Parts: sequence; C-alpha cells; structure tokens
Amino acid sequence: MTESAPVDHGLEDFVVVTEIAEGQRLAEDIFQAKYRAAAPGHGHHVFALLGGPEGWQVGSYINYLPHRNAMLVGGACTNGEVLRQLPARQRELIEAAGGLMLQTVRYAEQRFSLCSVGTFGHCGDARSWSILSQCGYQRLDHPYLIVRWNRDLPEAERTELVASVAALGEF
Repeated sequence: MTESAPVDHGLEDFVVVTEIAEGQRLAEDIFQAKYRAAAPGHGHHVFALLGGPEGWQVGSYINYLPHRNAMLVGGACTNGEVLRQLPARQRELIEAAGGLMLQTVRYAEQRFSLCSVGTFGHCGDARSWSILSQCGYQRLDHPYLIVRWNRDLPEAERTELVASVAALGEF
C-alpha cells in the first residue's frame, strides 16, 4: 500500500482508503462482478478496504489514469457482498458518510489534484453522478463527458484538452 487519507468520521475504525500499486489482482473480482471484464492493468488503483473478522477486504475500487496533464477516472465499483456481511451499525455509518465510492473519489481527487489540471469521466449513471457531483464534477457539452477542474486553463488549452478526451470515446 502507498499512502492513505482520512475517511469520514465514524469510518476510521474499519475503513481505509488508499492507492495500491499493481492493484489489478486485488480489483479483479469486484471489477468482474460489475463490468464482466478484466480489471485495468494500468493507472492508479484506489481502494476502500474494509477491516473485519475475515481481515481486510475490498469494499470499493476506482481507477485513475493519467492523460496529458489531466486524469481520467473510471471503473468505479462497490462490493455489495462484502458490505452485506458487515454489522448493521457499520453499514449505517457508511451510508451516513455517503458511501464508499464517495470516500474513494474524495481521496483520489485530493491525491492527484497537484499533478492534474482536472479529472475527466464518462458518466451516464444517475447513482454515480450523484456522488461525482458532490466532489465538484460538472457536465460538459457532450452526452456523458464530465470534468472536475483543479486549475483554470486558458480557453484554447481547455478546449484542446476536452477535445482530446472526447476523442478517446468511452474509457
């Protein structure tokens, strides 16, 4: 594991959010369950790990991939099976804190904000949007493209960066 960041109050006894280098194997099961595809072998792997009697388990995962001077975010997934095994009080605390995806996105945005002018995502899912919008994401003039700007850019540079991300298609 690399560095971790504090999680919302009440979760710190059983939730750790952190980036894990070479995290593809750890993300594989949760990613397969959500997307029916192999977990990304690239980028930054950010996890919410849940501690309990069985040891630490993956509760949530998200991937950040560098693109030019920005980041691409994708692959968000939560392990419902692991969450259902938690005591009711822990599930209530996670829900009151906005969920595990919110914890992972907040961590990653803080972690990568200094090295990224913004983070782009593709979002057509209302549930994901409800979380990402809490983290400062905004919709662009594109059916699913969203961004969270970390810094102001000259208009021409911003337009070029948005176009380069849009040209990638879904990521």
